[in-house]
Amino acid sequence: MLVICVLALPTVQAQRRLLVEVKQDLNALTLTVDSYQNALNKLKPALTNDETKEDAETWYVAGKIAYSKYDKYRAMQTIGKSIDEKAMGSIILEGYDYMQNALKFDSVPEKDKNGTIKINKNTGLPKVKTKYSKDIHKIVLSHYNDYKLVGRIFYASSQDFSKAYKAWDIYTSMPDKANYSNLRQQVADSIIGEYRFYQGIVAKMDENYNDALNSFFKALEKGYNKKDVFDYAINCAEHEKNDSLLVEIVRQAYSLYGKSDSQYIRILFNYSIKYKKYDIAIKIIDQAIADNPKNAEYYDLKGVLLENKNGTIDESFEYFKKAVELDPDFIRANFDLGRFYYNMALRESETSKLKELLAKALPYLEKVYAAEPNNRGAKDALRIIYYNFNDAAKMEALGD
Repeated sequence: MLVICVLALPTVQAQRRLLVEVKQDLNALTLTVDSYQNALNKLKPALTNDETKEDAETWYVAGKIAYSKYDKYRAMQTIGKSIDEKAMGSIILEGYDYMQNALKFDSVPEKDKNGTIKINKNTGLPKVKTKYSKDIHKIVLSHYNDYKLVGRIFYASSQDFSKAYKAWDIYTSMPDKANYSNLRQQVADSIIGEYRFYQGIVAKMDENYNDALNSFFKALEKGYNKKDVFDYAINCAEHEKNDSLLVEIVRQAYSLYGKSDSQYIRILFNYSIKYKKYDIAIKIIDQAIADNPKNAEYYDLKGVLLENKNGTIDESFEYFKKAVELDPDFIRANFDLGRFYYNMALRESETSKLKELLAKALPYLEKVYAAEPNNRGAKDALRIIYYNFNDAAKMEALGD
């Protein structure tokens, strides 16, 4: 063991000397962007050396260099000099990480004159003291709005979405941390929510859908509940194939925007059909109809729902009919009402009744075919109808 300690001592001393040299260099150099980077490069071996990588001062000095380099970039930018904005953004994120490591190691037990660790009488835990934490928090806080700025740079200029996400994560999370609690009075929840939303967008663009969803929910928690937040979150939940989460999001969206956008009802409806949750679906559609009694789509969906639930189209007629009455040009409702009459006709064995029902189906299906020539269901039904009415010309016009 003694041999190991003797061998280790020179290594520790070498890393300590390196730290001292870097601090001296910073005092002696004409500080340019390059000189800050040279100092940081010189220090980096100490950040990974086993003997010094858990030393708070090493990380603290690295953090100060990084933030100083960022400040140099900003000073140059202020006087109109051209700078590398991506490098500027990267160095402040690097500096933040250095400072977080410094904080992690900047808690050491207090000892009395005999070297015994002092105990807190109230908690029974060892007393600890810090050396750099106060200054670290001051430096990080003084750059608070810069994290918002560099997030925009990474998003708009360099399209580096992961770094934009990280910058905005720092910006939006700091007000909720105890050491920066004063920010809560300075920055409105609506602003934090807005940037959580932006954070979600860049995560989605980077195809990190879970991170995006997390950001969107945090935006909602801050009261930022614009329609786009729900729509982006829905898209991410669909990508993740997370149906239960999708339904949760859609329910919230419907309560706010359901009257102006029927997509939310359709999503809930499709979920209910997929998992055969017909009772839930009926409640959803009935509420939608009550909220929007002139929305043709909801009546049509109710008809389709009953058809799926009952296995027959018989009870769907009044809803398909109502949908067409409300919106004569609603193609889906025309198709559903047309196929209702068509299906009823196919059950008839009496020729006169069969033709009567086919004649009722005809105008609706012709309207569908005129609007959607590739609608195979309408085309096949029309072929049978024209055959029964001996209309060879129209049958031929349908083609294959």
